[in-house]
Amino acid sequence: MRRVPAGAAGFIARRAARFFRGAKPVPLGGLIRDARRSGGFSWSPATGRPPARGYMVATTGRTAQFPESILDDPDVAARAIDKYLRDNRDVFENRKNIYLGCWIEDGKMWLEPSMNLPRKRGAIKLARETDQIAIYDVRTRDYIQTGGDGGFLET
Repeated sequence: MRRVPAGAAGFIARRAARFFRGAKPVPLGGLIRDARRSGGFSWSPATGRPPARGYMVATTGRTAQFPESILDDPDVAARAIDKYLRDNRDVFENRKNIYLGCWIEDGKMWLEPSMNLPRKRGAIKLARETDQIAIYDVRTRDYIQTGGDGGFLET
């Protein structure tokens, strides 16, 4: 098991604590520009960074959508993202493998928690179990179809 450098865990914990009190540890404007340019982003409230590797699998039950036009006003979009994170604090807090996922599709900006898994096989298995349409390969920036309908299974 890799050791965290001395002081790093405390720094990350303080940063996350500040974020969840409403402060913005990273400029949300940068995330919004990324969403406009590339069609979305993944970002960790726990570390303040995007994923470096692995496969992203969306989680169900916490999806929010906004009109894509919200991105025309970065301040309004930043407030919406900040509110979404505060409202869903329990999902993100102290979980390094849970990221805020954002994508632009069908004239909407979608937000939901996404889990980062290190292995493709495990990510595909989880996606199929939760009826996800696809997973995202962080390294190649490709989507891998998993045959689901988007995680809206009725139980």
